[in-house]
Order: sequence, then structure tokens, then C-alpha cells
Amino acid sequence: MGREVKALLEVAEAVGNLRAPFYFAGGWAIDLHLGRVTRDHHDIDMLVMRRDHLALHKALNQFSLKKIIPHPEGLINRGTLIEWPQGERLELPVHQINAYRAGESEPAFQVMLAESSDSEWIYRRNPEIRMPISRMGFHPLWGLPYLAPEIVLLFKAKHLEPRDRIDFDHASPALSPDARRWLRDALEKTHPGHEWLNAL
Repeated sequence: MGREVKALLEVAEAVGNLRAPFYFAGGWAIDLHLGRVTRDHHDIDMLVMRRDHLALHKALNQFSLKKIIPHPEGLINRGTLIEWPQGERLELPVHQINAYRAGESEPAFQVMLAESSDSEWIYRRNPEIRMPISRMGFHPLWGLPYLAPEIVLLFKAKHLEPRDRIDFDHASPALSPDARRWLRDALEKTHPGHEWLNAL
């Protein structure tokens, strides 16, 4: 537990150099919302706005950064990993960057790029689904910033790996009525008949 939290703090300190909004995402966002570690985590996902991504090289100058070129839907391997040159603007479908410490082959963390327009976050898989940027994450006074659990669960709804179901089981009872309503509406638009709808 202590080692895991230390890793989160190290990543937050590094990404904090960006001087732009960032959020822990994935399973760690769920656990930060709940205030406890509910399962093992094999990676650390961060989310930043695409509009801020060109500053990542300078902010993360102690890491090497690689972009993932997604493969077409249906392939088991989800993408090709290649160097991301400084100054290269990334556009969709590219939405993930891996950050590596010197000499390490596994990423220290992953950075997901979020779409936005002015004051709204936009769900890249369905631009109809939006949320005010002011509500898309939590910034506890003495804690780590994290993505709203309803957004995390919306992303997790697509693949439904065992860890995604575990995260839903833990997070759904803690959703506010507004968050529950938002997630139900988003699932109905993107995954009609999804198994989670009955629980919402």
C-alpha cells in the first residue's frame, strides 16, 4: 500500500510540472474517490487535456515518451508503440502516451489525452456526451486530483474486463444521484442494453 501511494505521488509531482489540469484515471481514480485501495493495480493512468499535450515533453523531461497508434477495432493488440518526437501535435485517433524511466521497458505511467471545447470535456467515442470541465474531476485539498468516477466507468464499460466489473461494483454505490443519472444516460447512448444499466 505504502509503495503504491508513493508511486502515485511521484507521478503527480512529475505531471504537476505541466502547470495544467491533470487527473488520475482508471482504477486508481475509483480508489481515490472511495478513499481506500480495493484491488491490485498494474498501471497508473493520468488524463490531461489534448490542448495542453504539447507541454508534456518539457514537463516530463526525465521520461522518454512514446505514442500509441491504435489498431482498427477488433484486433487483439490495441496499438503500435512508437517514439513521440518533441513538438509533434497528436490528433485523434492517437489518445495515449506512455512515459518510461531511463532503462526501463515497462511504462512508469500512461497519459490519456482528453478532448474538449472551451469549458466542456467531450467523450471521444461519442462527441454528444459531454460534461463541464469544472465537474469532470475532483481536487481534494490535501489529496491527488482524480477523474470523476462516472467518466471512468463510462470508459470501462466498453471492454468489461474482470477489473472493470470489480471497479463498477465498488464505485456504483458511491455515485451521487447526478453522477448515476449522467452515467445511465451516457451508457444508453453508447452501449444500449449494457449490463450495468440495471444497476443504475
